[in-house]
Amino acid sequence: MPDYIPTYKLTHEATMKMLAAGVKKADEIGVKIALAVCDQSCTTIGYLVMDGAKHFAGRTTTKKAATAASQREPTGYVEDQHKVLSMQIRMDGEFTNVRGGFPIIVHGQVIGGVGAGGASQEEDVEVAKAALAALGWAEPPSA
Repeated sequence: MPDYIPTYKLTHEATMKMLAAGVKKADEIGVKIALAVCDQSCTTIGYLVMDGAKHFAGRTTTKKAATAASQREPTGYVEDQHKVLSMQIRMDGEFTNVRGGFPIIVHGQVIGGVGAGGASQEEDVEVAKAALAALGWAEPPSA
């Protein structure tokens, strides 16, 4: 096995495109949201709270991005609430099962996550999908 492998990394340009696309979609559907983009290590690399967004939108949004990146699945995938509580405890409260977070996948590698929050879960999903579409993805993994 090699000591290192080639990988992909989100650029700040890609992050800015995602944030702008998410805000544009939020404006189109008439909601005020927060958006977060994290890298593969779950470090937030882009963050924005729209004027008028709810205070706690920002906190849940960063958790959505990090959960999607770390679990390699869209948020909202856990059906058993006992498992949700267990994940929250094991991840020191950083796990969320609220819909609106998606992993960013390039050639099978998860290179980050994006999360949107502050509106209904359906609207959050729509905004997060628009952010991913800014990178050329027609449809993210199912949520």
